[in-house]
Amino acid sequence: FGRTEVIDNTLNPDFVKKFILDYFFEERQNLRFDLYDVDSKSANLQKHDFLGQAYCTLGEVVGSLGSRLEKPLG
Repeated sequence: FGRTEVIDNTLNPDFVKKFILDYFFEERQNLRFDLYDVDSKSANLQKHDFLGQAYCTLGEVVGSLGSRLEKPLG
């Protein structure tokens, strides 16, 4: 769907970019988050270190306290 900005040299990034998604209560809307360690200006993700990914549904995010959801990387 989209890509956030790159945050340099931190273990606790504070992302500013927001994504607006339509939420349909009656549908399961799966989300996947991929995390990369970006070491160059290249936009090609294959040139960066893949750190992991997390899966959830949009319903889990909407239904969580403050619409904030934490998941472990797999």
